[in-house]
Order: sequence, then C-alpha cells, then structure tokens
Amino acid sequence: MKKLQLGVGLSGLFYGAVMVIGLSTLVSCENSDQLGLEITPPGERFAYHIDSVTSIRMSTIRQDSLTSDKRSAVLLGATQNESFGSTKASFMSQLRLSSNDVDFGDDIKLDSVILFLKYLNYYGDTSLVHNLRIYELTDDLYFDSTYYSNHDISNFYDPANTIAEISYTPRPSLDSLAITLDESIGLKILEADTANLDNNTVFLEYFKGLYFEADVAGSPGAMIYYNLAGGESRMSLYYSNAEDDSLKYDVLINTNCTWVNLYEHDYSQSEVSEVLTDTLYDNDIVYAQAMAGLRASVQIEFSDSLLAMADLGIAINKAELIFPIKEEYNSEVFTKPVSLSVFGSKTDGTNEFIDDILLGQAYYGGSFKEDKNAYVFNIARHVQRILDPSPDDRLTNNGLFLVVNNARVSGNHVALDNSQSETGAHLIITYTVIN
Repeated sequence: MKKLQLGVGLSGLFYGAVMVIGLSTLVSCENSDQLGLEITPPGERFAYHIDSVTSIRMSTIRQDSLTSDKRSAVLLGATQNESFGSTKASFMSQLRLSSNDVDFGDDIKLDSVILFLKYLNYYGDTSLVHNLRIYELTDDLYFDSTYYSNHDISNFYDPANTIAEISYTPRPSLDSLAITLDESIGLKILEADTANLDNNTVFLEYFKGLYFEADVAGSPGAMIYYNLAGGESRMSLYYSNAEDDSLKYDVLINTNCTWVNLYEHDYSQSEVSEVLTDTLYDNDIVYAQAMAGLRASVQIEFSDSLLAMADLGIAINKAELIFPIKEEYNSEVFTKPVSLSVFGSKTDGTNEFIDDILLGQAYYGGSFKEDKNAYVFNIARHVQRILDPSPDDRLTNNGLFLVVNNARVSGNHVALDNSQSETGAHLIITYTVIN
C-alpha cells in the first residue's frame, strides 16, 4: 500500500466546495449512500462514499519534556505497576512574606514551624504510606523564566540536609497536609536581619524556597495533587516575643511565587520497555501517559482506491479516528484519562495543531466514549488537506501524535489497542466525489 507524500494548502475554490458538501457530517455514515434525499432535488444530489480500508498503525515513544512551572496543580508522589514501570513526581517552590517591613520583636522564641499543603485531588491508591523529604533551596528560581519537567536540580539543594522527613498516609478528603519542619528553618526567618524582611525581593534572595521529594512504601502508589495558587499552602511560624506569647506569621505560597514540577520515569522493568524500540509500528498495544511520559506516534496509510479518488477531487465529510482501549489494562486504581488529543507531526518530530482543533471539542472530539470503549476524534479538515486534489496544495502526511490531555497536571495513563483487526485503532472516512 503506498503512502501519500504531499505539500501544504487548500485551493480557495475547492475549499468552498468542501464547506458546502461538508454539511454531510451531520448525516450518519452507516445508512443511505445519498445525502439529503428528502430535501435535495434529484438533479442536485451528492453521492457519498465510506472508506474503512485506510490503515492506522501506532507505536509508543517517549514524550518530550513539558513546561511545568506555575501550573494549576503540583503533583507529589510515586507510582509503580508492571505496565508503566515507576514514576516519581517532586517539586520546588518559592515562598513569600505575607507583609512588608516585618519585625518579629525582641526576645524571640520559636514554638514550632508547620508547613501546610492544600489538598486538591489524587491519582492512584492513597492507602499506602508515602515518604516525604523536604530541603531548603540553595539556588534561585525566577518568576519570568520557563522551567521544564526534567530540569536539572543537582545545584538546587543539599541532599544531606533535610529540614523534614516524614512518613504519612495521604488524606485528600481533608483540607491540607500539615508537616512539622525543623526549627532551624523557622529560626532562619525569625532571626533574620530586618534588611532581609523589608520586602519579597530581598527576602527571596535570603530564603530561596523549598524542594519536596516523595516516594511510596509499596505498589501501586499514588500521585497527590496540591493547590499552590490559592494562598492556602503556607509555612506558619508560631512564636513568642517580649510582648506576646502567642504569635503567628505566615510565609505564603501563592500565584506570585514560582513553583516547578519535576517528573522521573523508569520503564526498565516494565512492559513499556518492550515496545519503546518498536520502529515497525506492529505492536498490539500502545501506551500513552501524562507527566512527560509516553505518547503514541500515529501513521495513516490511505488506501490505494482513496488516493486515486483524491487525485480526481473529493470532499471529506467526516474522518472519524477511533482509538479503542485495552480493557484488561483498565483499572479502578489508575483510571483512564477523560480525554486525549491528537496533534500534527512536524518533520522534526515536534507537535503542531491541526485545523480541526480550532472548531472546538464538540466537532473535534477526543473524549472517551463508553458506547465504543474508545477515544473518538473527527479530523476531517486535516485529512482534507492531505488529500487536496492539487498536488501543490497538499499537506505532507507526516502522521500524528496522540497524547494525554492535561499532561502537566495529571498522572493518568492508558493502554490502547493497536492490533490490525476490527477491535484495533482505525479511521473511517466519509467523502463525496466532486469531479
């Protein structure tokens, strides 16, 4: 079966015809082969056709690193299973004074310093014990910089100098996780020269922030989602001075801070390791994973008959791209993603938006459909550009990438059926001949 190598664009005249005939996307492709028989005069009816021979072949590849700074949630934890191996999520964050010109008074005595992390959600099994270590940052984070999920943090903390090390069972139904920190971190702030407490510019030079590292005592583990944006995650200093014996001061994590999520994946002892070297696109299972983990490379091989029709001129009414899940990999603990996304593939292997995304989710799709046990997309515009009748206007068929949505702030993963059978991934194209 030959592959199509095409250029870029769509002629204005042909595009207009496509828009008119494209109304057929509202018609079921499983019924009549005539469009609008009830309302269209006999001499003006368009015959449409269904091509279900086009082949879809996929392979599992590593996801590129993702920007992971200042997101709506941070993930902290670790997971492990036979299919996807082990994954860890850690993060580092600035903290800011809750007021300027801070003066803690005379004869200061620290009672305790408690760190609160605001629970948001979770992914996995929260019944297992998590081990958490916290360190003081030794290098600066910058608000106007971009940070990635694989950022090298070797110079950001001293692994021999923890300010907290605890074992706990996550309770996301509660408001926050409360962690008692070493008194040294509280005294560093309470006993600071007042010049370091004038404002947050000088304070962030003096106290650069914290690094949080977790692992799980067992399998399968969990990713705990925390909210750093709302100001409820904070470090509270409880102290007394010469005038009062019951004082508190909050050092905040909020939207004025920089925080960075860091993700690590180890597939060496997993099923994924067996398919990452698949360059022939012939493995029956394909994996997709959030947290800069895994994505699917999708190759579309159009049927010879469809390619011949494209040369004459066809309007793509609908191109339904269907990715069934491997049901045996579906888990109550590690739930499948709510939705996936498909992107175009540039020649350098990076993502690019396809035209169909711009028409909104109601048209483009991507959500999991229970009745089909699959993720379903409509990529009619993208296919139309590839099959443009003008060779000079054709888009090169470099394939697609399939990724988990919200990959920066969720831990979800899913296994997909890539078998070359009726149950596997497939593309159904409904089209009209216009010449």
